[in-house]
Amino acid sequence: MQLTDRDKRYIPIVLIVALVISLFFFYPWERQSDQEQPPPETGEVREVPFSLIDWAISTWYEKTAREPVVAIIRQDLPAQVGAISPDGKHIATGGSIIPHVAISSVEKKRIVRKFAINYGIVMAIAFSPDGKYLATGRRFMPHASHNESVNIWDAESGRLILNLPGPAGPNKIENDVTSLAFSPDSKFLAIGYTVQPGGDSIHLFEVETGVRLKIMHPSRVAGGPLYFLSRGAFLGYRELSGDFNVYDVSTGKRVQQLHAPGPCALSPDGRYVATGARLLRIIDRETGREVKTLGEETGYYRAFAFSPDGRYLGAYSDGSLVLWDVTAGRKVRELKAQPDIVSHSIGFDAAGRYFMAVCNKYVVVWDFRKLISDQAN
Repeated sequence: MQLTDRDKRYIPIVLIVALVISLFFFYPWERQSDQEQPPPETGEVREVPFSLIDWAISTWYEKTAREPVVAIIRQDLPAQVGAISPDGKHIATGGSIIPHVAISSVEKKRIVRKFAINYGIVMAIAFSPDGKYLATGRRFMPHASHNESVNIWDAESGRLILNLPGPAGPNKIENDVTSLAFSPDSKFLAIGYTVQPGGDSIHLFEVETGVRLKIMHPSRVAGGPLYFLSRGAFLGYRELSGDFNVYDVSTGKRVQQLHAPGPCALSPDGRYVATGARLLRIIDRETGREVKTLGEETGYYRAFAFSPDGRYLGAYSDGSLVLWDVTAGRKVRELKAQPDIVSHSIGFDAAGRYFMAVCNKYVVVWDFRKLISDQAN
């Protein structure tokens, strides 16, 4: 019997299914020790061995996807936050029940390392633009003794470089971190904390020394990402109240405020703000004038991300993950390869080669250039 081309396409899938089934029946699973293990010390780096089951499941999803997927990386615990390194080689993830930072390799298509933290959970992550540093922000249980809110790691080796204190004393929920952003030259780190009694919820640190340089005084906590503008001279963010604010970094004072009715993202050149609850709008940041309306969703928008050239926009809503051509004002493609719900973390690498989404138990990486070229053809 001669196999058709269609039959040949399904051979890898059948083999993967058979392999997974055999593993469940014949693999000598070791029982977990009933004795509770002590938590690792913050800064401990653990190498993660290859998992055949993770590989099989990820390969299954990649082979059945009808999109130019580079990698679908299985996570051992549900992830809600993540960031892709500027060179596109690694993705760091964290989440509400994850006691570490998981580092996934895009090339190897798996988690390769874990950076341990001894208490709290990682709910904010940022790579420095030069790729040297990885910053992680923690949130804590109310009863836990803590003060080190942010860890700065060597992104290559995993060495813990700095622990940055929170604005409050031990056992204070005010030390919880909501957002992180490096300046364009990677010398400074802006940290958004939960609401402080005096409203001092955005702090600026020098990365090399760990010295706190400035405290800004927004009335409410930052409700989304922080953005440096004009080569680091200004800092922008959206308050939970629904206003996008711009602060002068040198003085710590607000210099601009415009209405942003939903989650927002700032274009790389700082000229435009993408925002919207159900209706996606592009706003001129300097004038506050709406310049374009892109699309409406039945659910609510949750996250946006501009491509490095500012032409394209990734938009995640309750019902879909969509790429928009902002310049042309049209929908490029709706993505469907994600095997799980998308979290609020989507983004591009610095060169615009990859588009990634953190999807609960998976991280999906698409070949962005193929996505837009396939649509053009």
